[in-house]
Amino acid sequence: MNTNYDASLVFEFLSHTPEAALRKMLIDKTFTEIHFNMFMKILRSSNETQFCDHFYNSTYPKAKFNANEINLKEKFWDACVAALNSRGLLSPATPQKIAA
Repeated sequence: MNTNYDASLVFEFLSHTPEAALRKMLIDKTFTEIHFNMFMKILRSSNETQFCDHFYNSTYPKAKFNANEINLKEKFWDACVAALNSRGLLSPATPQKIAA
């Protein structure tokens, strides 16, 4: 579970940054083209609330994933968090205020 981070800020950044810039920024030896394409599918098939739910619970939308993407599912969210974190794109989650 990735609740240590603010997924809303991630969603905002990803949805307002051109895909070509994201591609240059994120793809490397550990976060591959396959990871990136899968990440974009999740982003495109989700609104902010759904994206946050997938991010926090390591789940996936009902989208068509290819065989290579399906093979990544087990460790996909860990790889995303590592890639986003290493590029300074994750912010700590602010504690939710609990109503008394």
